Amino acid sequence: MSAVLPLARMLSRPSTQGRAAIVLPVVAFAVTTTLLLVVAGGARMFLVDPRAIAGGLYGTLAVLALLLLSVPLATLGAAAARLSSRRRNDRLATLRLLGASTGEIWMLTVTEATLTAAAGAMTGIALYGAVLPAVGLLPFFGGPIGVAAVAAHPVLIAAVVVAVVVIAAVSAAAGLRRVTVTPLGVRTRSATPPKRLRLLAVGGILILLVAVAVSNVGVVGEAFGNAVSTAVLLALFAGALGLLNLIGAPIVAARGRAMARHARTAARLIAGRELAAHPGPAWRRVSGMALVSFIAVVAGCGLALAGPAGDAEPMLADIRTGVLVTLGIAFVLLACAVGVTQASAALEDRELIVGLDRLGIPDSELRRARRLTVMVPLRWAAVGGAAVGAVLAFPVVGMSVVVAPLSVATIAGTFAAGFALVATALASTRPIVTGIRRGTL
Repeated sequence: MSAVLPLARMLSRPSTQGRAAIVLPVVAFAVTTTLLLVVAGGARMFLVDPRAIAGGLYGTLAVLALLLLSVPLATLGAAAARLSSRRRNDRLATLRLLGASTGEIWMLTVTEATLTAAAGAMTGIALYGAVLPAVGLLPFFGGPIGVAAVAAHPVLIAAVVVAVVVIAAVSAAAGLRRVTVTPLGVRTRSATPPKRLRLLAVGGILILLVAVAVSNVGVVGEAFGNAVSTAVLLALFAGALGLLNLIGAPIVAARGRAMARHARTAARLIAGRELAAHPGPAWRRVSGMALVSFIAVVAGCGLALAGPAGDAEPMLADIRTGVLVTLGIAFVLLACAVGVTQASAALEDRELIVGLDRLGIPDSELRRARRLTVMVPLRWAAVGGAAVGAVLAFPVVGMSVVVAPLSVATIAGTFAAGFALVATALASTRPIVTGIRRGTL
């Protein structure tokens, strides 16, 4: 251990690792903590506030929003732990080849991830305190709810910090298997991604079964009561989103292989091989769009049902506000996931970018290739999320509501805003790529 620690400190210096590789995970953890506290504080308000308890609808919708947003929040937290995984795996594999034991590697990795997550979580708490007054201005129950109503309890804050740190530690430890078993393979980047076409077929069948279960959830209500049927419906919605994330990576891999086979430009060849080689990270980068599209379908149906009566009925106005807040948070998560992970990917692919530059690949082609690696999975995520939302909403509200003008307008507006936001987040990482090509990063 006495020899490993000095080497680890030397290999993790900013001059070696890059300052951005240290700052980016902290930023991602800070955003994750802030949004998780906002969502948890709001859900707690709707579950305990006397104005929301009557009828239980507020609590049900709050739990649904919490379930929908917990997946991308956890994904962003896990992505933050993996932001520097390629570079960290290289450093750890070097130490492993130099004689470090598995226990020493594990200790170094978990310690580094835990400290990074803790720093990000503390920053996130400070950021949460800064945005809390703005959250208190949200109109519910006929007026601004106030800071006291949505402020997270200290115990809840502590639980969020622990959750963020645990996600980071587990994600970092899970990524150690390849380093401790085959350090030379990691160092030489010889891993071959598996094909998972069977997983794609199984996932599609399970989504159809979930849709059938949603159409028969009324039977559960008749047998066990509305509370049980509501819980089952929420679980089915969450399960459908989980299945969509399960089949997302195989879809991206298949699309990447097809692009690489039929590529007519350097950009499509580079993007296709990248998607085929790393479908999981490519899907996770834009999986928030699947959630946004899913919420857009559900929200559009809710707005179509509310109709013009929303201005006269306070509860319907509150539902509209809650839908918009949920969509806003989902958009922030999507932008953060794309921006931070793309910046990290540029840093991790430094050698590839420099090599392509030396081969004479124009900057415009490289930018187009990086754009394709995001936009191609983004389209599948958007269409997949909307399709799953429509399949699950159809048995509950009927096709006439799903295709109502207000529903379609909500979905179209969400698509336009989501694609524009992702394009902006992608453009924000261009200076990093330029700096790598010029040798300044």
